[in-house]
Amino acid sequence: MEPMAVGVFTHSLRPSNPDELFELLQRLGLKVIQLSLIDPAWREPAIVNWLERLLGSSGVEAQTSFFGFPDEDYSTIARIRQTGGFVVDFEQRLAVVRDIIKISKRLGIKAVAGHAGFVPEDREDPQYALMIQRIGTVADEANAEGLELLLETGQETAEGLLQVLSDLGRRNVRINFDPANILLYGVGKPVEAARKLGPHIASVHAKDATASGRRDEWGIEKLLGEGAVNYPRLLETLRDGGFRGPLAIECEIPNVDAVKAVTHARDRLRYWLSQLAR
Repeated sequence: MEPMAVGVFTHSLRPSNPDELFELLQRLGLKVIQLSLIDPAWREPAIVNWLERLLGSSGVEAQTSFFGFPDEDYSTIARIRQTGGFVVDFEQRLAVVRDIIKISKRLGIKAVAGHAGFVPEDREDPQYALMIQRIGTVADEANAEGLELLLETGQETAEGLLQVLSDLGRRNVRINFDPANILLYGVGKPVEAARKLGPHIASVHAKDATASGRRDEWGIEKLLGEGAVNYPRLLETLRDGGFRGPLAIECEIPNVDAVKAVTHARDRLRYWLSQLAR
């Protein structure tokens, strides 16, 4: 894979089956993916066999697989803080991630990623130690199969994430950096966060947004280049920080044509990267 290769998070294309997914990838000219295994249907043995055949014959590289849980409530920031990741139902959710780790290893995927759940920045908060323990358990499960665990940026500040990484003390834990989430959750500025987290960033979600400017109120996702991320500066910052991983397009905007949104993002990224190379 070339440095900062443009790819896509498969969830964004909303495919109904692996054939449809790979037909879309061919149409878009994208050879790098982050594979969403959030929907249990995509973890069924027949689908995994299907994916294995297509990955083996298409030249598409699956860099990361993603976990998530159907009962997470994203209606408000307060609700996802209470229901997201490993905050609740840990044993059941750990079983899901174990399954995804095994599937990932079979498919030749080297990392699993997702929202671990809200970690308070106060080390004295009892929830902090509990979350460090739980994330550490997941990291160890991944490590046992030779995989990395990538923590998706979300509710924590860059400083908070650095503290989590330090206290975890696991060499196989890094960051899937989503600059739009920094704005959507209102926890900082994307370019500054990328500079601070740089050495720990393994992959990036190419997504855009504007912040609400109000505490605990969602920002608004935008088409790439139409939000407040400032991609030219972000890409320069990532490059200067030594980032060489994939840029996986993600789009979750309601009532938007998924393929058109991904095509738009692909074209914008290719243009910005060409300018950066000058």
